[in-house]
Amino acid sequence: MKKLKYWLLMGVVVAGLAACGDAEETDTDTTNSTPTESNDSATSDVSEGVKVVNASCIGCHGGDLSGAMGPDLTNISLSKEEIIDVLENGKGAMPAGTAAGEEEAVADYLLSIQ
Repeated sequence: MKKLKYWLLMGVVVAGLAACGDAEETDTDTTNSTPTESNDSATSDVSEGVKVVNASCIGCHGGDLSGAMGPDLTNISLSKEEIIDVLENGKGAMPAGTAAGEEEAVADYLLSIQ
């Protein structure tokens, strides 16, 4: 039981550190970053979303976003507005404000990988 509590605590610490990451300071892996939209503005938004996701989301949702401590983000049924709301206000164990003002770009990226 002590080991379980220790690993849960370590997971929370790692998740907290990942959520506090800065997109400028993080090495970005763009494995899932192929934008599906041809509009330059939309592509730019998706690219910014990739940076934020790699800096702030993979700690809880896994490197391929298929789920870890947090749920799978590769198969979500939320609308863009609902995704933005969760990013801004948090939900469950997910803290608010992890997209650092780039909520729309993150939502665009998540919807592009569905």
